[in-house]
Amino acid sequence: MDRDEAIAFVREKAEKETTVRHLLSVEGVMRRLARHFGEDEETWALTGLFHDLDQDQTHEDADRHAFLAAEWLREAGVAEPIVNGVLAHAHERYRSDRMSRAVVHADAVAGLLVAAALVRPEKSNGMKVSSVKKKLKDKAFAPGVNRDEVTGVDEGIGISLDEFLALGIEGLQSVAPEIGLAG
Repeated sequence: MDRDEAIAFVREKAEKETTVRHLLSVEGVMRRLARHFGEDEETWALTGLFHDLDQDQTHEDADRHAFLAAEWLREAGVAEPIVNGVLAHAHERYRSDRMSRAVVHADAVAGLLVAAALVRPEKSNGMKVSSVKKKLKDKAFAPGVNRDEVTGVDEGIGISLDEFLALGIEGLQSVAPEIGLAG
């Protein structure tokens, strides 16, 4: 499945534009992380793009979340490592490799970065690690972001918080024009 087909699939399944924008933001972060680690960018990007595919249908049923998406993805012939990554972001027992752990961190940091971009006149343009770290410390800012999933990145995938935030910013900037966050 190429990116255009994947985005069409996302638009078919997601019920809210905010969900589509979130999926695209995590896709950007995952693509940038893959490049950093020398991994397959398309596989990582699709994992990010599909990670919350069933969010609009399962948001009140955490036990079912990701399983419905996995069913849809398997029916569409999506590769099993991507399906595993989708399951991993919501269910710890599927976190079996770097990609399936990275999507957890990417999901959290994308939420923080999008929130930070939304309060800046220049949106994601010129965003700095230091300013994002200040937002991260302010628990009243973007309270839905799981800070442990952001700060645990060194243990989770083996990069420092500063490097992760820098890569996350680059990933968000790569999709910013598609999600209304280019300055």
